[in-house]
Amino acid sequence: GCLRWFTGGEFLLVGGSNSQLSLYTKEGVFLTQVANMGSWVWCVDIIPRQNFVISGSQNGSLMLTQLNFNTVHALYKERYAYRENMTDVIIQNLAQEQKVKIKCRDWVKKVAIYRHRLAVQLPDKIVIYELYTDDVADMHYRVKDKITQRLECNLLVVTSNHIILCRDNRLQAFSFSGTKEREWALEANIRYIKVTGGPEGKEGLLVGLRNGQVLHIFADNPFPMMLLSQPNSIRCLDISMNRRKIAIIDETHTCSVYDIKKEKSTDCDSALIPLL
Repeated sequence: GCLRWFTGGEFLLVGGSNSQLSLYTKEGVFLTQVANMGSWVWCVDIIPRQNFVISGSQNGSLMLTQLNFNTVHALYKERYAYRENMTDVIIQNLAQEQKVKIKCRDWVKKVAIYRHRLAVQLPDKIVIYELYTDDVADMHYRVKDKITQRLECNLLVVTSNHIILCRDNRLQAFSFSGTKEREWALEANIRYIKVTGGPEGKEGLLVGLRNGQVLHIFADNPFPMMLLSQPNSIRCLDISMNRRKIAIIDETHTCSVYDIKKEKSTDCDSALIPLL
């Protein structure tokens, strides 16, 4: 077998008689299978300062693999949640410069935050946390519920009473007990989703599609409402406080602001787009 530290000692590559090269944290938590070599893995090495791994096996084969570590994060007002070291979640209050760490001891795949709720997706479950109090300065989270199902999704958001999963062109709303309560089938794949607020159980969802449509969906309503349609696939969007204007960044990296009632658009300053 073989061992090799990766990214400055934060992770460990392990290969052996099971024909697999696997990635672990430095605490020994299994993250993912990097390669299947077909026979005993005898050696592994890395390319310095790059996320490339080369492995060799007993049958004489070599395999070069690139590992990509995507940013996993979520934002609600002044609270910013992000993944650290693949298995921890940091929640930061940007206004008060306070931080708290939740050690999940498993691969954190996605996070979502909304008001007093925090959702963390792990490989075989989704854990929902809540704040101890309603104090806006409270940074103490406790486990509220767990959905012990392996739910695959492209995007994930949390509301007061639901977990919302995006799967290609479908939105699915699950209760915190794991019951699927509602599903929306849309005309194109979902590229972006944002919770816009509202009463508990009736929150609004702003949804951007690959075909350029922007929809407003309410958690208790089976019928999506189309706000506008533009020609390019949507990368990111947001709505103004008075619900009159929508800002969109599309796949051409163009930022446009639409007045929903007038159905007119104006272009944003292109210098701001890399910041969004």
